[in-house]
Amino acid sequence: MSFIDQIEAIYDSLPLEKLPVPEWETAETGEVFVHYKPATQYELELVTKEIPENAKGSRFNVQLVILKALDSEGKRLFVNGDAERLSKKGFINVVNRLANAMVKTPTIEGAEGN
Repeated sequence: MSFIDQIEAIYDSLPLEKLPVPEWETAETGEVFVHYKPATQYELELVTKEIPENAKGSRFNVQLVILKALDSEGKRLFVNGDAERLSKKGFINVVNRLANAMVKTPTIEGAEGN
């Protein structure tokens, strides 16, 4: 196995992280968690390319959350077309909190603790 194969295997074996989102809870849903794997450099570049030059800033966080937010089974919670709706009604503090968590690099200790 090559070294890059080892790196890919480590990333692929990372468990999904989960972050509670009480702001999105309802009586019907109960507790809401957004699951994700840490963003890769490729994903960050992909998100940057998708944002028009005149719409940088918090739009980056919205696009990152749309790309990375998963349910507990690893299925995407949002589709690409949800950006406008999420940016208008998704609670910017929640979107920013999720995006900040998604760009943090997991530690070995953190990965072992999950």
